[in-house]
Amino acid sequence: MNDLEERNLLEKRPYVDFDYTRVLELTRSGTWSVAVEDFFVEEVQLYPFCGEGEHAALVVEKKGVTTRDLAKAVGARLGVGPAAVGYAGMKDKAATCVQAFTITGADEAVAAEAFVAEGARVLTQTRHTNKLRLGHLAANRFKVLLRGGDEEAAGQGLAKLAEVGVPNYFGPQRFGQSGDNAIAGLRLLQGGRRVGRWKRDLLISALQSVIFNEVLARRIEAGEYLTALSGDVMKKVDSGGVFVCEDEAVDQQRLDSFEISPTGPMNGKKMVDPKGGCAEREEAVLADLGLEAQLFSRQTGTRRPLRSPLSGCETLADEAGVWLCFACPPGVYATSVVREIAASGAKRVVS
Repeated sequence: MNDLEERNLLEKRPYVDFDYTRVLELTRSGTWSVAVEDFFVEEVQLYPFCGEGEHAALVVEKKGVTTRDLAKAVGARLGVGPAAVGYAGMKDKAATCVQAFTITGADEAVAAEAFVAEGARVLTQTRHTNKLRLGHLAANRFKVLLRGGDEEAAGQGLAKLAEVGVPNYFGPQRFGQSGDNAIAGLRLLQGGRRVGRWKRDLLISALQSVIFNEVLARRIEAGEYLTALSGDVMKKVDSGGVFVCEDEAVDQQRLDSFEISPTGPMNGKKMVDPKGGCAEREEAVLADLGLEAQLFSRQTGTRRPLRSPLSGCETLADEAGVWLCFACPPGVYATSVVREIAASGAKRVVS
């Protein structure tokens, strides 16, 4: 059995170790770990809270707890249901995170006390007219310690990723604490036991993410990460609109200038399908994983860019190594950046 065949055995869960093909060819150095003191993330809000409205609006710093668990605990203290607590991003347990929350109908001072009681630090508190919803943020700003890393090499790596784009892999935390979310999602689609809507969406999206990651890995292995292919489904970076590539020469120029990016599948009934050879490649990934497109006939589906822009790149020397500082759009995993530069590190991030 070769590496590709083994990578496509869902029961072996290779995505837990996140052993996917990298884009950068450089000398990697340093290690990174899953530790709250080594990994910082701060949300960049789309706009500031307005100071009035029916929602308490707070920016807090949390450690050692997932966004969802913190929201549930705070809601319970305030006597409100989970739907009353809004947030724009799902942040990990193993990190120091600064993010915003809204609580419908709550007093901001009382809400602040609830967050403090749950171990969070309240940075600002005010009011806002709208509830925060997932994805409702401009970017995430990261700061990750690469222990023993070389600052010059790290800086070169970040600069190259800013030029070509970050491989937009779903990180290992997507697949759950035990790494079995994708397999559980497959069982649900095959008629397994019923679960709540939130968990069902989580598990099925993990299976969709395995497919996407494999499509991206094969694209890099084919040397076509930065190549516009006839039949590609392209996504416009500024507007998010998608279209099928018909003129490779024209779209290559747009790809080179980061105006557009090729996409991979998040399988479902509303997903725009590629054409020709690009379609055959995605069909081959499904077949190699032992899956069929029809499995996802009740899922919405979408297209996800195969690469993502990187901004705000900076390195900071530290006696323990070097800090990697960068910003990514919502939904992009910092692990996809760090693993391109580090020699070794955490295999997965526990959610």
